[in-house]
Amino acid sequence: MKGGVTNKTSKNIAYLWNVMDRKTRFLLASKLSHYRDNVGCKAGLEDAIRNSRGLIPERLFTDANRAYWGCTENAFPNPSTRPIHIAKVGINKPHATNNRIERLNGTLRERVKVQRGWKNYETPVAEGMRIHYNFAKPHSELEGQTPAQRAGIGISHNWLELLKQSLKN
Repeated sequence: MKGGVTNKTSKNIAYLWNVMDRKTRFLLASKLSHYRDNVGCKAGLEDAIRNSRGLIPERLFTDANRAYWGCTENAFPNPSTRPIHIAKVGINKPHATNNRIERLNGTLRERVKVQRGWKNYETPVAEGMRIHYNFAKPHSELEGQTPAQRAGIGISHNWLELLKQSLKN
């Protein structure tokens, strides 16, 4: 899980909370918040739990932000099913890196920069980017598969097919 600045104007700073499955690289949640705090963190984790149909991770890899400690307990109230929280991960720790989420954040920053930021917190752009990342963008590290394909979700990664499927629902 990782939070990142999406808009650098002083009064419109927003934080993007991304939650990704480590094995499949499936992006479970992308949630914007006003602050990098327990509230934003919990909202991101709750979206991820909802999108994973209630599955609880075994481990949660995060950076050193203090917000993760409180929100982990709030999002996973049952201590027996609470994931092991592995904090302060980084590039120098080969078995506990957050390089996958940092790579995603770099891709998102490039796109947001071209867009000159997102104009409000209710923007559907974060969700659209999550859909593109999961279902349309093949990954070289996944041998040309999309994260959805790696996760066994049988949805075409062709944009036209995705649009047709979305109109049916």
